[in-house]
Amino acid sequence: MIQTIRLVGLLVPLLPGALAAQEPAPFPDLRTPPAQARDGRSEGPALPFSTSAELRAATVARHVRELRATNPVAAAEAARELERHDYDAIFRGILADTGLRADDAGDVLTAFIVLQWMVANDTSVEPSPAALRAVRRRMAAPLAGKPPLSQPAARAAFAEQVKLRTVLHQAGWQAARRLGTLPTFLAGLPKDFIPPAKLRAVALTDDGLVARGQAGGPAGGDRGTPTPGEAPSAASIPAPGAAPPVAVEPLAEPRHAANWDGVEGVYFRSATGVGVGGMVVIEYEPLILFRDGTSYETGDAALEDVDLAVERTARPRRFGRWTRTGDAFVLTGQGGKPQEHRLQDGSFFRAFPAEPGERTIARSYRRLSGGGTSAMGGDVTVAVSNRYDFRPDGAYGRGGSVGATNSGASTGVGSALSRQRAPEGGRYALDRHTLTLTGPDGRSRRLFFAFGSQKDPPQPDREMAFIGASVFSNPD
Repeated sequence: MIQTIRLVGLLVPLLPGALAAQEPAPFPDLRTPPAQARDGRSEGPALPFSTSAELRAATVARHVRELRATNPVAAAEAARELERHDYDAIFRGILADTGLRADDAGDVLTAFIVLQWMVANDTSVEPSPAALRAVRRRMAAPLAGKPPLSQPAARAAFAEQVKLRTVLHQAGWQAARRLGTLPTFLAGLPKDFIPPAKLRAVALTDDGLVARGQAGGPAGGDRGTPTPGEAPSAASIPAPGAAPPVAVEPLAEPRHAANWDGVEGVYFRSATGVGVGGMVVIEYEPLILFRDGTSYETGDAALEDVDLAVERTARPRRFGRWTRTGDAFVLTGQGGKPQEHRLQDGSFFRAFPAEPGERTIARSYRRLSGGGTSAMGGDVTVAVSNRYDFRPDGAYGRGGSVGATNSGASTGVGSALSRQRAPEGGRYALDRHTLTLTGPDGRSRRLFFAFGSQKDPPQPDREMAFIGASVFSNPD
């Protein structure tokens, strides 16, 4: 249910405002008593709806129109990003392997409710099928007889709005995690969302969302946290001076390790991007070439964790075709226009993995990015700084900051915002093109990793590294 979504530019910093522009929807109150199913297992009535390109375009247009009334800058960025990204395809990717149906309004609402719980509890543990069925039965099914779910035409419009909300909500969550601004993101959510405080007071189990401590096996990251006001057991109190216990979640084996069997090579190419103040800058993006002639612009996830079939449906623009004659590469994207590049000749380069057996490095990497309109004469400047410090003993630290200013030249009212990223650290390990990060809470994640290159024939450049899909350089 969790996939990384790249919504770039100013859309990410302004997502809470974007979400606030949506019309309130009748999301369930957690205090509502569970609906009693006849057989104790039914998920409730089916709530099918029909979508269309026209309806989805109208949903996006409505979102942008309402957002424009309160935040014109965010509306312009939202329109640009939602034109580039198909929210319907992304939503279907989110539902992959969940058993939920993208054409059933009850399932769509269930996905959003569960995502809200995951965001409020900041957990990436996937919910079980039984938990999803229980949430639909207890929270979505009771609304089936009420507008808009009871009216087919209104049901379709409502479901499309919830799908768009789900995609934006997940994008905002992932961005807030990267920037260390999750509390601010949660505080800025619209009032019609289930309040995060309520969601943190319940556990996701095979019986649905229930008060922590109630019966029902955990099914979504709950580890028996005491209900507020409940006294912890003596066994849960650490001895004086002892470190608090950490619930370690073993990192699952990669499900798509065979992806690497088809790889011809890993490269990176230059592209134009948006920098601080909205200026046009040269960026670099990693590119994986497969032996079958397919190219793939990788995201943050390690390749062995990517379901390429789902990815192709959700993000078709990341895929293309390639051919090679000597050092000349011809790359053809979704637009169908071929572009020729020569290896190591200014726009197309080889990327290098960590050496076999190389598990640690002793380097720091920094990335400066941003957005805004000041470079084009506007008022807004956004700057984002991220830094990784890798130590040879296998420990890492991460920090950064985000700042935004509005000069007020066009309105007469200026403003500024600055925030440090919450410190992060833990253990790390390299394995060729995979970087595994493990936090102090025991949670691990795998990211794509590569060193840059220099000279011709190409040689590794360890002053430049791709961590996820973003390029970092040595700041020293």
